Amino acid sequence: MLGMNDITGICAMPITPTKEGGDRWDAVDTVPLDVTAKMTEDLVQARVGSFALCGTTGEGWGLSLDEKKAFIGTAIEANAHRVPIFAGATALGTRETIREMRTFKDMGAEGAFIGLPLWQTPTMENSVQFLADIAEAVPDMAIMVYANSRVFKWSFPTEFWEAIAKRVPSVIACKIAYGIEHLEDDVRVAGHQIRFMPNDRAAGEAYRRVGDHLKAIWATSVCMGPEPVVAFMDAILAHNDERVGEIDGMLKKLPPPIPEGKIGEFASYNAQSVKACAIAAGYIAAGPMRPPYHDLPKDWADGAEARGKAWAKLREQFPTRSA
Repeated sequence: MLGMNDITGICAMPITPTKEGGDRWDAVDTVPLDVTAKMTEDLVQARVGSFALCGTTGEGWGLSLDEKKAFIGTAIEANAHRVPIFAGATALGTRETIREMRTFKDMGAEGAFIGLPLWQTPTMENSVQFLADIAEAVPDMAIMVYANSRVFKWSFPTEFWEAIAKRVPSVIACKIAYGIEHLEDDVRVAGHQIRFMPNDRAAGEAYRRVGDHLKAIWATSVCMGPEPVVAFMDAILAHNDERVGEIDGMLKKLPPPIPEGKIGEFASYNAQSVKACAIAAGYIAAGPMRPPYHDLPKDWADGAEARGKAWAKLREQFPTRSA
């Protein structure tokens, strides 16, 4: 089974492409498998270190189980076990999560990408017990926790990670989407077992805070082309502080992913914005959004188009080094 040290480099969290017409409520079989296979191969060749599929921007909420199986199965086949794949199995409750974990494990996924159950606000007791239960049910499948405070209505405090490190040994990675204010403390209590991964926008500051622990970061920006963030991760792993600062500066000069003053709307338009960025960048044949999230205000849409086009130009400064 995977361990923390198997998680290095960029953890790609790509969109799930959509066939034309897949934005209708009566659409079925919405995943273009040829696009999925090409996207997977292109990202592996660009040297991403792992995949986490079917989260928020991966539209895991909008896919039927059959569609998730088709998408994840195609990615597993195209990847051919070159890098770890964490299959998204977030659900409304424990039993469905376990069913999906077992399904994806049997298909060849190395790990599961898991958020907390999506209904009530979690408590410390039931959130820790949830992860302990799914680990007991599928003991030989590694778990990456999808720690998104907005989506899962939970702050993911240091005490949570301390409890997970003591009780759930198969949790080996964390997608940080709750801020990095207590990152040093999280690493102190659980960094011997869990790879804490900020995103590419927070990676420079995280590197300054935790140094050697930062061996992986997650990125939805791979949907626009992975080369800038792969180079950023290379610089971090090489402890090339000058290059880290240089690339961090380049990324921060791009049009932002959130319109000025609109951080409070992020949870409403995150997935739509990421897909709009991908469409503008032209790296993946992304297709439309699945229902119900078709709305994207003009300032968000304009910002996403500007960001995607600027990212496409930035890629020109980072020649691809194949895997």
